[in-house]
Formats: sequence, structure tokens, C-alpha cells
Amino acid sequence: NIDPVLPLGLPFVPTAVSAAWFDWPALPDLFPVSFPGVNTSRDPFLVDTDLDRLKARLADYFDARLSHDGITRHYPIVMKTTRRFDARKVRDALLGRGGPIDAGFIRFTYRPFDIRWLYWEAETKLLDEKRADYKPHIFAGNLWLSAAQHLRRDATEPQACFTKIMASGHLIERGASMFPAYLREEGDLGNGGQAGTRPNLSPAAQRYLEPLGATVEDLFYHVLSTLHDPAYREANAGALKMEWPRIPLPGWSSGQADSAAETLAASATRGRQLARLLDPDAPVPGVTHGALRPEIAALAVPSTPDDRNMTGDDFALTAGWGHFATGDAVMPGQGRLVERDYTPDERAALGDAIPALGAKTLDVYLNDRAFWRNVPAAIWNYKLGGYQVLKKWLSYREYAVLGRVLTPEEVRYFAEMTRRVGAMLSLTASGLDIFSRGSEA
Repeated sequence: NIDPVLPLGLPFVPTAVSAAWFDWPALPDLFPVSFPGVNTSRDPFLVDTDLDRLKARLADYFDARLSHDGITRHYPIVMKTTRRFDARKVRDALLGRGGPIDAGFIRFTYRPFDIRWLYWEAETKLLDEKRADYKPHIFAGNLWLSAAQHLRRDATEPQACFTKIMASGHLIERGASMFPAYLREEGDLGNGGQAGTRPNLSPAAQRYLEPLGATVEDLFYHVLSTLHDPAYREANAGALKMEWPRIPLPGWSSGQADSAAETLAASATRGRQLARLLDPDAPVPGVTHGALRPEIAALAVPSTPDDRNMTGDDFALTAGWGHFATGDAVMPGQGRLVERDYTPDERAALGDAIPALGAKTLDVYLNDRAFWRNVPAAIWNYKLGGYQVLKKWLSYREYAVLGRVLTPEEVRYFAEMTRRVGAMLSLTASGLDIFSRGSEA
């Protein structure tokens, strides 16, 4: 017999949920303010991997000497009128104002591990959903994580991304929200006319943290660690598909601060490590910078069949990783993979990391010749918010999509992504000890 869980809406299917799930606070009960991400509806025009290319498009758009028809021929997506967007009226208004605005070119977390450039325009509907209330809270030192109230995808996969800059509304899941650690307050006379900041904490979260001597950042990183913990996600996969994540907090119910502070601090430490691995801008000693750990250095090595350095056409990503579909959407392709066993040298270098990385490895091809050697199966298959991270990144950079060959820096970046994911898998493999394994109701 199935005993349906009433607070989860009477699901008449087996539902993975911890016995203590409803004793834990939901994410918005801790961080009460969140924002949806930016939705341009015109990504191919307003978003780019190359700042110079983006600026060139916007310079044309704001050039009054170029007619609407001329812009339509070169950039049809930005001149397509819809129910909510009168393309010619918008361009006329912006031409009358003048631009583009230099400060509008900002870095943008487009997908996990995929930071691009966005032209953010405060006026008109050039951006479909610009999220003007979101932008003031993006400032140096702030921390953001993404989460969704209802997951459409496999809830046993990590669902929270970390960033310090503006993010797309499709970063992990349609309808996901961005939760900040801090909020910017409007300036007032009592503060010398300067805007200040305050922690994005509910009264209940403040009461919880105070006796522990913990901060909003400790709580933030504990949440990030929790949402990436495999044991937590497996034990609560059913509940995560139906409502906001609930966060187990040591000492939350009892109010006892003795061991709770130590447990929270340990989890926050892991969260800080995860945040550095999730942030492409953050150098990670041993993983992306300095002397790499042996098990890290062996991953995703740029290679050619004759072991020479990559040159010329070797940098062209033409193995069929992505293509344009209807409406300029980029769809992933099959690409070219070669699955194989680890070589003796690779097995020796990876050592104890192999159980977390997978029994098999892959060579991932750019084209007929060049490839990244040794991308373990668990890294290749790793998903964040439903996106297969490495494959998604490649799909956007297929030559027919990107319009150019990869740079040496981009080839190295793919290797760096692989190494970051590998380090995350190793870090989370042991899990945390504060989660109940849960039960099926």
C-alpha cells in the first residue's frame, strides 16, 4: 500500500522524502528575498562569448544612419515584432536617446560554467525581462545561488549553481530564482545618503545564527553544500520535485548551540570549497592554478594522435557537438567520443579518485584529429540543473554555431571545467553526516 504524504499534495506514487523533511525550514524561510534571472528573448543579439563582437552589433543597432530594414537583414531577431515587443518603436526610442551605454556591457552567467557578455539596457523592452529590481543587488562581495520551487528534471542531480554576477533566468531551470546573501539598501539621510547592505535573512534565520556565532555567509555556504550533497538529494528526491528545498540545520529544533556550531561550520567549509569550484573566476590551487594534484593534471589533456602541440585547424570544433534549431536555439549533437579503459599511467595518477570518477574514461574529440584525453565517465555525464555541463558548453562552441575556431584559452578552459567537476565529485563523494537517509512514503 502507498501512504500518500498530505503536505506534498497527496502524491499516489512512492515519494522519496526524509522523515524529518517537514521539520526543516524551506529555503525562502531562511533567505526571504529572491529574484528571477534575466530573460532577453533575444540571446543571439544581446549575449555573446566575445565582447568585441557584441559591441559591434550594438554599434550597428544604435547607428541612426542604418535603416530598420538594414538592421533587419543583418540581425533579424532584434527586429522581430511580437505581442510584447514593437521592434521598430523600441529602436526609434533608443536611437532618440543615443547609445549604447558603456556600462550596459556586463559579464553574465549564461549557463553553468559558461560566463558570457550581456548588453543590459534599462529602457524599453529590448530585454524582454530585464529584472530592474534584481540588478541593484549585484555588487562586489555579494553571493548568489540558484534554486527552483518545482524541479522538472532528475532531483538526484545537483540543482544549485553559484555565481557572483548577473545570471540568466534559464541558468538551471525555467522558473528558478536567484537567492542573494546580501541586499543593497537605498541610501537615506541617516546613512549619509549612501546605500548600505544588509544580510538577506529572515527573523527566524537570524535567531538561529546568533547563538551559534555564525553569519549569513556560513548559512549560505551550508545551503550550497546541502543542495550538492548526494545523500540529501537521493533521500529527498520526491519532495524536491514538489516544493522548495528544505534545509537541515543542526540544532534548529532543539535550539542547542553546543555541537551545532561545529557541524554548521564544517558544512559551510565544504560549501566554500564548492563555491570556488563552481565559480570560473575563482582560482583553485591544485585544481586550476599552481602545481596541479596528480589526479587533476591527468584529466582532459589536450592531445593529437602524434602527441604534437595543437595548431591551426586543430582548434576547430567540428565533431558535431551542436547545431541551430528553429528560432536560433542551439541544440546539442552527438559529437565524437571514444570510450576506453584507463591506461596504467592514468590509473596510477587517478588512484583513489577513480570510484568517484567512473570505471571508464572517454576521449572527447574537437574534430577528426585533436581531442581531450581522459575525461572520466562520471565527469562527462555530470549534470547541473539538468544540463550536461561539458556537452552543453561544447554545443554552443561548435564551429557552425560559434562562427570561429576555438582559442587556445578556450581549449584550456574545457580542461579546467573537467578538472573542476572532477574535484567536486571527489569532494561530495563522502557526503555529510547530518542528513537522514529518509524513507519512501
